[in-house]
Amino acid sequence: MNGQDESTTQAATTRRPCLVDGCGCKDARIVSRRKAAYFAARAQVAGQTAARVIAPERGWRIPVEPAAGTAL
Repeated sequence: MNGQDESTTQAATTRRPCLVDGCGCKDARIVSRRKAAYFAARAQVAGQTAARVIAPERGWRIPVEPAAGTAL
C-alpha cells in the first residue's frame, strides 16, 4: 500500500495558547493597539463616544505609600 490506511484515523491535536493555567495572553477580549485604533476611528465616524473625555474628580489624588526607608 502506498497510501494511508483508511481504517486508521489520526486524532486532532489541540494546542493550548499558553502553558500557564489561567493565563490571558490569548484572551479574545484583549485586542491589539492597531485593532483598538481601528474600532475607535470607526466609532468616531459613526458618532459614537470613542473620543469622550471624563474629567477627574476635584481634589482626588492617587494614594501613594512611601517606600521603606524614605520620607515624603
